[in-house]
Amino acid sequence: MKNLGVLMILLLSLVGCAMAPTQEELAKADFGTPISQAEAEVKARAVLQQVLHSPDSAQIAFQPIYKGYLREHLFQGGKVRFGYILSAEVNTKNFLGFYTGYLPYTFVFFNGEIVSAYGQSGPGTSGQFRLYER
Repeated sequence: MKNLGVLMILLLSLVGCAMAPTQEELAKADFGTPISQAEAEVKARAVLQQVLHSPDSAQIAFQPIYKGYLREHLFQGGKVRFGYILSAEVNTKNFLGFYTGYLPYTFVFFNGEIVSAYGQSGPGTSGQFRLYER
């Protein structure tokens, strides 16, 4: 029975991450002003410089920026962040000097500034953690 309770909590937390914004949230949505791909990449690199173990070794593959939203994990409040979304795959060296493999990072921009950034916990994990919040 105890395992069933844990399973239910995990399932509910996953459902919360995948929920689309409500009609009310969409009606009130403010995406802010657009940001160029080049400017967004410069700002994302600045955050990565602060959080990566070996930022100079980072190999970064940015995706095209787009207008959208990201719902935070329920454990982070479940808030919907509207703005411009920049996704990246980042491969960097660990403390032993070995590349870890590409991991996903997501940056949310509002009025040209990063308001949230998320990264994967590590190879083989499915959870994301908040790197940065303004």
